[in-house]
Parts: sequence; structure tokens; C-alpha cells
Amino acid sequence: MDTITHALMGAQVALAVRMDEAPGRRLGTGERLLLGAAAGAFPDIDFLGFLVHPLRFLAHWHQGPTHSLLLLPAWGALLAGLFCLVARRRQAWREALAVSCLGVASHIALDLITVYGTRIFYPGSERRFSLGTTFLVDPLLSGIVVSGLGLALCLPLQRRARAALAGMVLLCAYVGVQGVLRQRALELGNESLHAAGIQAQGVDALPQPFSPFNWKLIARAGTDYHVAHVNLAGHPAWVPPWQVLGRLPAMARAYVPPARMAWTRRPQLPQLSQARAGRALAWQLWVRPDFADFRRFAVYPALSAIMAMPATPLPPGEAAACVWFTDLRYDLPAVEDIFRYGYCRDSAQAPWRLYRLAYFSQDQRQRLD
Repeated sequence: MDTITHALMGAQVALAVRMDEAPGRRLGTGERLLLGAAAGAFPDIDFLGFLVHPLRFLAHWHQGPTHSLLLLPAWGALLAGLFCLVARRRQAWREALAVSCLGVASHIALDLITVYGTRIFYPGSERRFSLGTTFLVDPLLSGIVVSGLGLALCLPLQRRARAALAGMVLLCAYVGVQGVLRQRALELGNESLHAAGIQAQGVDALPQPFSPFNWKLIARAGTDYHVAHVNLAGHPAWVPPWQVLGRLPAMARAYVPPARMAWTRRPQLPQLSQARAGRALAWQLWVRPDFADFRRFAVYPALSAIMAMPATPLPPGEAAACVWFTDLRYDLPAVEDIFRYGYCRDSAQAPWRLYRLAYFSQDQRQRLD
């Protein structure tokens, strides 16, 4: 979930904390909002790891220690202690601790409903948990949070906690509806696969942008993935066809009604070792030790592209300049794969180097080794 929504949610849950009866131990509204927002955004401090090493950040650092329920009391105590020290409000420690812990907890809860996967029991377990109901950026969800927070602030002090709680109940109801839609998408996927005669080992439904009715379906069938994009409401979300929006309107139109849903085949990586020269090269790069972090992170890994050196007489396997891999969880329709890591070289004699492509870019490479 985006950090702004996290901060707003942290501020909202801060208003739901019961106020201390002693005025000297009570946080003011501004203090609650500030501390709650800071606690709600705090777990994303691990994004600093992206600046150090993006791939290691994805595989090991993100949504780990700062997103753990086991470590939550420690983070809450740290934030509350810093606040009381800086604001010189030691008597408000208990209330500050409650606000901080609830703010961090709200962040973990919002990340848990996305598809990324959150290690909520770190360091006891490395397993990532995900409900997979909500896209990373959901304007409707953010709107519910903003509305609940705004309503609570407009009411008298005595009624703010109830209003904040009511907003959270509405938010839970919205996520529940998304869960129902996900089940419907899974049912539709299984029905469509059966009608198409595709023998799949399983199907997954991933939330998509623009509308809670938009879903990506991914099925494993033999050595292939089959991918489809569907709008359960029967019509695409409306996006203005303004030039400044680039490909967003085309992306929105790619989510079609169930009756028009079609499956696109993409090969899984295990078959690359038996493929032609270019893909055999991709397999050799895929199994390299320095690519272990990507293999650890990717849930639906696929070959994205093999880019050849310009104007070279070399055979296909030797003429490759870049080999890119993706995770189908993060790619969007009507655009090139946006999530890509892989290897590039400057000449046929040069060694392969690990790179990432900047999101929505075709040539902005970042070297990782």
C-alpha cells in the first residue's frame, strides 16, 4: 500500500485510542495525529534498503523486520519513546505507546491485504502472508480512510473515537467485498479454463488497478502460464483519453467482460533448458548464484525479453545483449513488462552483469553487481 494511505490510516487509528482521564497524561489532537501518522508510515523506512541494493531489498529486507507482529511492541516503544523525549511529554508515555503500536499495526494490516507478501512472524518465520484482495494503490480504499479521518475531526472530541472506529469498520467491509470479488474471479477463471480445454494445476486471481472489479488471472498448465485480464462488472473502468495519461486508458480497456476473456500463454522457466539457443542462454543465466535473490522473490517468474546486439552477424545465442526476467504479479496489460531484472553485456566477449530496468523504462539500466 502507498505510504500516504498508511500515514492517514495511522492518524485515523490514533483518534480511536481511549484518552487518559488525567489531562497531563493525555495527548492533544495534533499530537495524536502526528504520532499516529508517523507510526503508520514508519514500517516503510525499510525502503532505504532499495537505495542500497534493489534486488536484495525485495528478497530479504522489505516487509520483514519492520512489518513483523513479533517486533511490533519494540517499534511502538521506540516511536513512543522518541516522541516523549522530543516533545517532553514523559507523562503521556502510555497513550503515546498505544498510538504508536496501533499505527504500526494498521500499516501491517494494510500491507497484508496486498499480493506482495508480509513476513508477519519474522524472525521466527520467513514465510510471507498475503490475503491478495487489494491492489498496491487503491483510490477507493484511500478515499474511505480520508473520509473516516475527516469525519472524525469534524465531530466533537467525545465522539471522535466512535467515528474513527466506524470508518475502520467501513474499511473492513470494503476489503470483505474485495475478498468476495476475488472468489468470483477464481470461479470465473476455473470455468473459463475448463471451457477452453486447458488442464491447469491451479489458478490465482490478483487485484489490479483502476477498479476493484479488475483482476488478473494466472494459471499454471504444464510448462506454461496462462494469463487473462477481466473486469467482473462487464465494462472497463473509465479513464479519460488525455495524452498526458500516456498508456493508462489502453491499460484500463485491457480488462474485458467475462464473455470476452481470453488466455495468453507465457512459458514457465523450467522449459527454457530444452528450448532454442536464446532461451537456453536465458536458463544458464537464470540459475546463476548471483540471481538467487530474484528466484527467491518471484512467485510467477517468466522470461521477459532477449535483446540482441545491433548489427551483429553472430548467431542468436551469442548475439544477445540483454536477457530480462519478470514476475507476472507485477506486470500490467497493454504495456511492456515493467518489472524486469536480468543480465546485460557490452560485447560477445564481455562478461554478463546483473542489472535492473527502471519501472516503465526500456533503456534506463541500473547495475547491481
